[in-house]
Amino acid sequence: MRGLRRIERVIDGLIADYRSGKIDRTDNVLALLMAAQDPETGYRYSDVEVRDELMTFLGAGFETTAAALAWTWYLLSQNPDARKRLNDELDEVLGGRVPTAEDVDNLPWTNAVVAESMRVYPPIMGVARVAKGDDVLGDYPIKAGTSVAVLMHSIHHNSRVWDNPEVFDPSRFLKENQQPRQRRAHIPFGAGKRMCIASGFANFEAALVVATLAQRFELDLVPGQRLRRELTFTGGPDGKLLMTVRRR
Repeated sequence: MRGLRRIERVIDGLIADYRSGKIDRTDNVLALLMAAQDPETGYRYSDVEVRDELMTFLGAGFETTAAALAWTWYLLSQNPDARKRLNDELDEVLGGRVPTAEDVDNLPWTNAVVAESMRVYPPIMGVARVAKGDDVLGDYPIKAGTSVAVLMHSIHHNSRVWDNPEVFDPSRFLKENQQPRQRRAHIPFGAGKRMCIASGFANFEAALVVATLAQRFELDLVPGQRLRRELTFTGGPDGKLLMTVRRR
């Protein structure tokens, strides 16, 4: 609760700074929420509603991305060829400068690394749905009211769809290699009408973080660790993931 209150105070401070004119930037979520207006009624969010929206945004988008990035650094440390190709791409495209939003589309291997990391270790392990009516799934009858679990991890490791599903291979997600059935079976953010609304942002954010850090540092797994996946909603490492950081 202390941590929660601290985050609320930080956001309240940012809102107050916007209201007073201390901050005049408009290219961010906070500014958009404060400027939002219902076209029919003219209603605007109150400060408390703006804070609640941002708290939800941070809560939904923090732990999932953190888990995905933790596994990305682990997988890169275990696959030196993939890491070298990542470093080469960053050196060629960025030439030592800090990556910007405009660079993301020009970093296909970086994006493929993020996508493959989320295939091997999806940041959401599974979701549940309740059947609204009687149905049949494969050969299984589903009665109305039945809870049905969709396990992303199992779908991402289905050998009928993925060759060598346990192997970390970002080349699967290069545009020239992608297959329709694999696109349908890669669902780290869910699928259909209930797909995560922030999937585009999350992919974009993760690719920028990987590009920014991998350009300057290499992270290697500290030997002797017994890594396990936490059996929670987000499925991050169960405990600390210790890495040695060295400057490139």
